[in-house]
Amino acid sequence: MRILFLDDEEVIRDLFREIFGSSHDLILAGTAEEALEICKNKGFDLIVTDVRLPKMSGIDFVSKLRDMGVNTPFIVITGNQDIDVSIRALRLGAVDFFIKPFRMDAIRHSLQKFENLFISSQELIGKNHFQLAESRQQFTIKPSLKNLNQYVNLVMRSIALIPGIHTDDVLAIKLALYELLGNSIEHGSAGINYENKSRLLSSDVDYFEHVDQICEMIEESIQLEIGYENQKVYVSLKDHGVGFDPSKVPDPVTDPNASHLSGRGIFLVRMNVDELIYNEVGNEVRFSKTLKAPSLIVPSKVNSG
Repeated sequence: MRILFLDDEEVIRDLFREIFGSSHDLILAGTAEEALEICKNKGFDLIVTDVRLPKMSGIDFVSKLRDMGVNTPFIVITGNQDIDVSIRALRLGAVDFFIKPFRMDAIRHSLQKFENLFISSQELIGKNHFQLAESRQQFTIKPSLKNLNQYVNLVMRSIALIPGIHTDDVLAIKLALYELLGNSIEHGSAGINYENKSRLLSSDVDYFEHVDQICEMIEESIQLEIGYENQKVYVSLKDHGVGFDPSKVPDPVTDPNASHLSGRGIFLVRMNVDELIYNEVGNEVRFSKTLKAPSLIVPSKVNSG
């Protein structure tokens, strides 16, 4: 995956290159101006940028890219004092955010998730010769983290038929499906709470394998329904877990130190959809997304290098 990493601190750039340089095609930049020049000649699958930069901020940098017609997905890195800026970045289309100080393993997880989730399906929208006007589909899903990416991609096939759907809406719905279905598998079906997840990820246990072994021993499936009507997408997910109280999930805005494993997914979903509602038990969730006006041109592809 080709990544542009933008940070004005040389030590951070060097650390990022040391950790991720062998697994990704990295280009490093120390200023937004330098990064803009690079983007004029090179395409990227993903941009990771600090918010606070000399002269031009990371948000202004992304805005200028959008003005240039560059729609590369991006991740922002910010400080606690810049959380409002991070929210603006999410509204601009950021696929994730990290609050300093952050852990590199959290960055690694996000990069892996992005690569599996988005790069595998680069072009979902065709020339609108076959258009979807209205739809409602129901799926029964066997819980499995190993199959999560494939499950999401299969569900997204129906979304791809919506006429003129904007790339930003595709990414937003896909991100919400990934986070919520993943939660249903991990916490609903496998019954793993955030404390256990943190402990398992810090151990030598293969977390995906551990979750799937638990899921193999249960008979229940996850029920997913997705509908499209009047330029609006509706999704509901229900598992057979004991549920949880969404109000007790840490909010990464008010509790940044708790954002690594708990609360991040729900927060990201809320920033990408219009409405997110849980039932009283907490084992059923619904969200809706109003789509942007149909595009008259084929959206830009995600660069594959």
